[in-house]
Amino acid sequence: MKGETVARVTLWLLWSLWTLACIVLVLGALANYLASRTQTLPLVLQPGATAEITVYRFINDPLRLRLRLRYADDGADPAIDPEVRLRAETPTDQTEFRAKTRSGAPEAETTRALESVERDRFAASYFGYGRGDALPRGRSSLRLTVLEVDPALAGRAASVDLLPPMDVLKLTDLDYLWLWPFFFWQPVALLLLIAGGGLATASIALRGWQRRRRVR
Repeated sequence: MKGETVARVTLWLLWSLWTLACIVLVLGALANYLASRTQTLPLVLQPGATAEITVYRFINDPLRLRLRLRYADDGADPAIDPEVRLRAETPTDQTEFRAKTRSGAPEAETTRALESVERDRFAASYFGYGRGDALPRGRSSLRLTVLEVDPALAGRAASVDLLPPMDVLKLTDLDYLWLWPFFFWQPVALLLLIAGGGLATASIALRGWQRRRRVR
């Protein structure tokens, strides 16, 4: 009888720990997804055109933006990057951005980083980002407005990527370091599945043994 009680208590504790681990894994994987996804805003390169998205951050975060667009095959010099200037508005900041020179070999579809400039329009780069609290903790919004665009790109469809605090190479701000292990949630989920199968087998075996005792 004493051994049966010990087995039941042990299984209950193990099931409790297993359930807690599953909850932590699900919440951590979801938080990791939110902190590592790139959000995209479709945008028409026409002065006055706007786009807006909802953003969620666990801590205050700067704006990390890049412009993606396709250049027309019109015989123009592909090494020339036409001017593009945008305004980014969040609940705590309003910053003007300009498209930097593309990196790598010129291609039809290209990506250009966006760097912030001062409102007086001097090209004073601020580390390429807006203020460190441009995206406040919690739910907020980002609104982009096209201010200026070179005639060569006017009316062209483009998109702006809002880059996450955790990137695809698993590099992260130190404030997000606690989420880094959840990049590997799949093998942990497999281990929990195996452990759950073992606990289920042990629970079924214990109930079978209890039924046999009652029959005797």
